[in-house]
Amino acid sequence: MRAVAGNSWGANKKVLLTIYRSLIRSVIDYGAIAYNSASDNLKQRLDVIQHTALRIACGAFCSTAASALQVETGEVPLSLRLSQQELKYIVKVKATRGHPAKPVTEFHWTTLSKTFRTNNLPIYPKTMEYFSEASIEPVDPPALPDEPPWHLKPCSVDTY
Repeated sequence: MRAVAGNSWGANKKVLLTIYRSLIRSVIDYGAIAYNSASDNLKQRLDVIQHTALRIACGAFCSTAASALQVETGEVPLSLRLSQQELKYIVKVKATRGHPAKPVTEFHWTTLSKTFRTNNLPIYPKTMEYFSEASIEPVDPPALPDEPPWHLKPCSVDTY
């Protein structure tokens, strides 16, 4: 981004934000579900990357607060973005019958360990905590019929 940005020349803010969103944020988002339970120190490294990219896009000073850059560019903090993607994935897994990752979304005795810090919980307790705070009752999808609907009864088509 530094190669295409400059104070009096180069790409403007909109183009630099597009570069950030397509090249940098997409890589951060790719494994978001896997590393959302990582340590705070590792997640802070990603925040530094986001802060640097937004600072370059805005042409701001190094001392500019990350929250001010996020407001200026319309970017969500990475912690909220990672949680949002995790919840979307859990809802998708719960809604898909026979999904191979379904056991991760269900209760298991190992998820009750007290050794986890509250912000680094596995997926199941974290999503259940969110659902309880939002007063949402997660339900399994309705069972689909064994046969597709077009096999149930013959269709009569008037071709005249």
